[in-house]
Amino acid sequence: MVAGCLVLGLAGPVWAAQVGLRIGVIDVQQVLNQSQKGIAMKQKLDQERAVRQRELDARQQEVMKLQAELEKQAPLLSEQAKRERSEALQRKVRDARRLAEDANRDFDKRVQEAEVDITREIFGVIQEYGKDQGFTLILERRTGGVFYSSPAVDLTAEIVKRYDAKPK
Repeated sequence: MVAGCLVLGLAGPVWAAQVGLRIGVIDVQQVLNQSQKGIAMKQKLDQERAVRQRELDARQQEVMKLQAELEKQAPLLSEQAKRERSEALQRKVRDARRLAEDANRDFDKRVQEAEVDITREIFGVIQEYGKDQGFTLILERRTGGVFYSSPAVDLTAEIVKRYDAKPK
């Protein structure tokens, strides 16, 4: 079995050259990170994250302020008043924690959806490029099981150019 794989492995390049096999390799994540649309998406998501973080920080500051007020007024309050304010504070803490968890979950979902949409567009550009240029096979470097590829077969920069040139 191993000998057969070695023979096929050694014969592969010769056979590929004889039948006109054209193989390319692309790093889709690099296209996503370097393309204009990918960069714009990342900037937009970073802005959304900053807005959400400011909102969460404001909630956290409010909770800290209430806690400081409770600690300051505790000696002057009755046991029942302390308990009521403490419970109200705990509710605010729980609400702030839930809000943060929900915001993070929603944001992660938003990032994932945006990446899927852009990746789908990139795959379309790759397929179009492969057909136009007569490629037999184009592999994705990170997930395609590619352990080595010559820089000569790396199509990533060309796909970034084509994707950026695509009408928005």
